[in-house]
Formats: sequence, C-alpha cells, structure tokens
Amino acid sequence: MTREKRNVLVLATCQVLFGTGRSLLIVTAPLIAYSIASHKGLATLPTSLVIVGTAIMTIPASLFMRRAGRKVGFILGSLIGVVSGLVSAYAVLHSNFWLFAFGALLFGFFAGFAQLYRFAAADVASEDFKSKAISLVLAGGVVSGFLGPESAKIGQHMVTSIPFVGAYLILTGVTVLAIFVLLLLDIPKLTPQE
Repeated sequence: MTREKRNVLVLATCQVLFGTGRSLLIVTAPLIAYSIASHKGLATLPTSLVIVGTAIMTIPASLFMRRAGRKVGFILGSLIGVVSGLVSAYAVLHSNFWLFAFGALLFGFFAGFAQLYRFAAADVASEDFKSKAISLVLAGGVVSGFLGPESAKIGQHMVTSIPFVGAYLILTGVTVLAIFVLLLLDIPKLTPQE
C-alpha cells in the first residue's frame, strides 16, 4: 500500500471514530442534560457548546498544526477528546450539569482538530487521487452516523444503573483508539508555500 493510500485509510478511520463519538454525544447530550439540569430550558446547552467549542478551536488548531505538523496536532486534539469523554462520564455519574456542559465544550475543542482530517487527506494525496481521498475521509462520517447511536444504545446501561455513563466511556475508548491509529499517520511537514 502506498503512503498516500495508507494516510487516507488512517484519516478515514479517524473520521469514523471521531464521528462515532460526535453522533453518540449529539444523540445523548440533550437527554442527559434534560434529566440533570435544574432548569430544563438548558437541555440543549451542552450540544450548543460542542458547536461553540469547534468554532473557537478550528483556527488555533490549524495554526498549531502549521507549526507542529498534522500528526502531532491530531493526537493533541484526540487527547482533548479523551479528557472530554472522561469529564462527561464523571459528570453523568454524579449528575453534574455544568461539568457535563464543560465536557461538551471540550469535545467541541477536539472537533476543531478533527474537522481538519479531510484537509489533511488533500495534503497527502496526489492531484489525481485528491478528490477521491477527501470523499473517502468524508464517507467515514456516514459510517459513524450509524455507529454513534448504536454505541449510545450499547453504553446506555453498560456500567451503572445511571443511564449513559457507559456511552461516554465508549466515546473515550474510540478516541483513545484514534490516537493509536494516528501513530500510523505519515504526513511530511508542509513548507510555508504549501
């Protein structure tokens, strides 16, 4: 397998893993927030904070990767995702709404890095393979649209009698798996012109 195809496979796999966590969070966060928030009108705040976190982190993530490289940047983003999953699981276990909202914001920070997988695919692909590489990475999002809700179902009562603690441990696990997959990424650092 050529380096460009291996890199695209790595990025597509990471897109599946990230998307699985994102779909899991989007499906479960309003239910959890509604059940633990003191004011039920705050039920959509954690989901909104994912979007806010993504918006806040997208440019800094890109600037960081320009200096440190894509591989280091994606691994750092995934580490933030692991912390997000652990914080969220702890918050759900202890019915702490504001900590759960913070965990969702952290997931948004992770998403700011992960949204760049498709651009990395364009960086590693030759001109004739570039559009297919981007499509393959984005197709990972379609797969994760099925895996995320299924993971939420599996994790709903997996660990404790408190619903969805296990789901956030699954989110943590798929993000840890993404870190190991990213170790196989081999993208040369881009020149300032590139």
